Amino acid sequence: MIETGNFSEFNDARKRDISSCNDAEIVAILSENSDRFPNIYSLLTETTKFYAENFSDLQKNIKREKRLVVFETPSRVSMNHEYTIEGVGNLPQGFHFLFNTRERLSWLKIFLEDKRVSIASRDKVVSLLKEKIGAELDGFAAILHLSSQDAAMRLYEASDGKPCFIEFNNKEYKGQQSLLLSITFFDSIRNKVSQCRKRWWSPLQEKEINYNYSTISGNANAWVYFKSPANFVLSVSNNATYGQYESSPSNDDEITSLVLTPKGEKLSIDFKISIDVPNALKRWYNVMLYLAYLGVLCGLILVGDVLFGTVQNKIIETFNNCSYAIIAALIATRGWLMSEEQVMKKISNRYTYIICILIALIMTISFVPHTSFDNTNEPIEMMLGNKNNEHSISLDSVDYNIHNNKKSNTYDTLNHAEKKSPHTFDSLQMKTPNECNTPIPVKKKAEVSGEINSNQDTITKENDKGTDV
Repeated sequence: MIETGNFSEFNDARKRDISSCNDAEIVAILSENSDRFPNIYSLLTETTKFYAENFSDLQKNIKREKRLVVFETPSRVSMNHEYTIEGVGNLPQGFHFLFNTRERLSWLKIFLEDKRVSIASRDKVVSLLKEKIGAELDGFAAILHLSSQDAAMRLYEASDGKPCFIEFNNKEYKGQQSLLLSITFFDSIRNKVSQCRKRWWSPLQEKEINYNYSTISGNANAWVYFKSPANFVLSVSNNATYGQYESSPSNDDEITSLVLTPKGEKLSIDFKISIDVPNALKRWYNVMLYLAYLGVLCGLILVGDVLFGTVQNKIIETFNNCSYAIIAALIATRGWLMSEEQVMKKISNRYTYIICILIALIMTISFVPHTSFDNTNEPIEMMLGNKNNEHSISLDSVDYNIHNNKKSNTYDTLNHAEKKSPHTFDSLQMKTPNECNTPIPVKKKAEVSGEINSNQDTITKENDKGTDV
């Protein structure tokens, strides 16, 4: 994914149609009387050119330009403009036009050598404008039925830009041949548009920024430096023709430097700045994302098998271990992305969602087999309980028949051994050493049961014989 945008226009000398003016009454007047008010018409259609031609004292003495475009983040940049002014003694006392901009610059600071200079207020600029177009202003104000001051203020508001005038005190710099003027401000991307089709395979929001460089002087060489934000790669392309610029060789992907050569004419060059993630990190971020997608897909398949089939515990254990490894890698990778919200925002959020999904899958897969195991064990326990009950019932019934059946002539050999003849012994009753020295083989349980339950029990017969005797 690529996010496109542009920086603010700085001293761009563009021409606009009079119909683009936001004052309908002024547009109606100038559409029919453009020849009568040429300066006013130029002010509204070519604002930057108007100020540069009518207030050119300072710009004519600029002999060298430098611009440092330092990216603090992929979307915010610190601008530093430096101008070398020569022939300071020729500059008159007062306010001088420096540049024009169509948007207010954030935290604008202007220094002349080591001293901060004053910037003219809106009222001061209107008064300077009134002096320059005074001859036309009176007639124009009469048509609008306004005073000259109100008409000048209305023209200023309808013009294309916000001109910057700085105050120069020649007494403070008396005797100096050259001065260094520096301008610093912050800028950011405007008119952002995401283009998902260009890099659909990656959620990284890399930047593509349009930047216009309009030189202030037509005779001074201009140096421009671009420095990328930390951990990013910067590349710059431009539309300058052959002979208008020279590129400085550099082995650093984070810095790009160019030299513009106006050769007597002011240049307006468009730059296209690309802020990209280094290829090695880009591969890592995307591979981790695709691996996480694969883990989530396998987890969903495994959950379906667990709910509607049987899965071996070894497979569940393997999936859980792999999921833990993926989660740990995503957490470590996301820690690298926390400091940057411009390019890494989307992929960082996806890492977070995937981690939550994997944790939910692990919990589901781990708890569902346990519940199923308890349910399957329930009938097994019931079966085992029924078998035990059947065994106890059979034994109890036998015990009941032995002790409580009055019609039966069968006596319990265990409880009534004294009634037996001396030659008859219960096979389950242990004999004392004095009674018998010869071991008697123990009968099996089935044989004992047969003897007890048989109507022709040998024990009963032997007891009968003993009684007869």
